[in-house]
Order: sequence, then structure tokens, then C-alpha cells
Amino acid sequence: MEKPAQISPSQWWLPASVAIAGCLLSVGVAWLDSRFLTLTFFGTMASLCLGLLLMRSRENRSRDPTLLETPFFLAHDAEVFKRYRAISHQMVRVSGRVEPNYRKSAMRELDVAVEKLTEIGDGKIVFQGTEAWRLVYEQLLRDPSVLVYRSVALVKNTSYWQDGAGLQSMQLNFDLIARSVVTIERTVIVTNELWPPDDELPTEMLRQWIHEQSVNGVFIRLVRKSDLLDEPELLRDIGIYGFTATGTQEFDDSDRRTSKFTLDFDFDSVRAAEANWNRLNVYATPYAEILDRFSLGE
Repeated sequence: MEKPAQISPSQWWLPASVAIAGCLLSVGVAWLDSRFLTLTFFGTMASLCLGLLLMRSRENRSRDPTLLETPFFLAHDAEVFKRYRAISHQMVRVSGRVEPNYRKSAMRELDVAVEKLTEIGDGKIVFQGTEAWRLVYEQLLRDPSVLVYRSVALVKNTSYWQDGAGLQSMQLNFDLIARSVVTIERTVIVTNELWPPDDELPTEMLRQWIHEQSVNGVFIRLVRKSDLLDEPELLRDIGIYGFTATGTQEFDDSDRRTSKFTLDFDFDSVRAAEANWNRLNVYATPYAEILDRFSLGE
């Protein structure tokens, strides 16, 4: 059985303060006119009641609503409440079916749905094996609250973001930079196959992709994957959308198609990603600096 909520001593400061204020006010009124002496008692009681109500209201806001309170709690949010009603209606329909085999299958599917809803409630939106995430990606980049977009590109082959959808997303980057909508920084992690240790710059095809971004206003840094062998947690393909969300891209076995894309709107995720971004760029070198060195070397 669930234990009743315990009230810590620090939570009594509000009603106690209100009660003391009520007492002082009541005593002051009584001192001015003895006919109001009784106000001392009633004023104190009223102050205590008001303080307890304020404390109870604050407790209610900090806890999850009960099953009976849930519809009333959601009623203020028309969009969510509409979906709550639709889900509740279907749950009633499921409950009305008694065939055992149906119920076993239905319960398994409902468990999957609950897991998905829990994920959403935690602030994560997961796209499995679909390019639909790019629509949300574009919405985030256009969001007025996202002033800076930081991207880590883990490049394992020259096909990285070279398909139609990828090229369209890159063009969006360029358009938004040209209109001063967002500042974009991208750190490219390159394998030794695409950037041999003895070469000044990555291979020609990859260099063209990098250079195009640089001339279109993307601030590019480069780092070899081999330089991060002691920092495996930095080897992630991730985007940081201001202080709003992070996006993590995972590829299939061919490293050419997105198998999973996770958007995380939890602020702790953004803060952790920013910390990793700063650590990563200790190893990375600005592309413009590499070009300067290459030019001097010639």
C-alpha cells in the first residue's frame, strides 16, 4: 500500500509565517480596541487555514495526479486531452473482448504501446528505420529559440549525407545561415581510410563535401577517428539544437542508411551533449586552419 506523503519540517515555514503574521495583525487590532480582542483567536485560525491550503496546493502541483484526477488534470490541455480520450476509448473496447488468445496478443501490444508512451513521457522521440525524422530536424532548425546548431558528423564513407534527403538537409543549412536564422558548427570525425595520417586533407570527394559547407558559412572542424580511441563515448553522430534537444543518428550495417534517430528533449541530455562537444573539440582542428597550413606547406 502506498504510504501517505510525509511533510518535512522545512515545508511548515509557509503556514507558520502566515500564522505569525495573522497573530501580529490580530493583536494589533485588539490593542487598538478591546472589542476586537476576539479577532486574535479567529485571525490566527484563519491564518493557519490559509497557510495549510497554500502548502497543500503546492504539494498537489509537485506530485503526479491520481487515476481519478488525471482527466481533470489533462482537461486544460485540449490537444493532449483529445488523444487521452481516444486512447481511453480504445482501452475500453479492448477490455470488452474476452477471447483468451486475443487478450494475450492484445496485452503484448499494449505493453509495447506503454513502453513507447513512457519513452515519449521521458522526452524522447524515436524514429526507427525511417527518414521522417528529417521533418522534425527542419522544424527544430527553423525554431526561433534555436540560435545555434552544433553537429557531430561521424563519417565512415563518402556517401554520408549524399543521397537526396541528405543533400536537401544540407541546402536547408545553407539557406538558414544565409538568412542569419541560425549559426551552424559541425565537427567531422573522419576514419583513417578517408583521411590517411600522412595526408594534409581528407580524400577528394569528402573534401569537396566539407569545403562546400565551409564556403556556405558552416564552421567546420576536423578530427581523425583514430585520435579518439581513448574517448569512445565521443564517437557518436549527434546534433545539439540550442538548449532545446539533442538528436542522435545511428546507421545500419552498411553505414549508409539511418536505422534509428532519437530526439531527446530532456535538458540533462542537452547539457551532457554540450560537455561532450567541448571535450571533442579539444582534439579537433578548424578546417580553415588546416587549409592555411596546407597552403603554407605548398
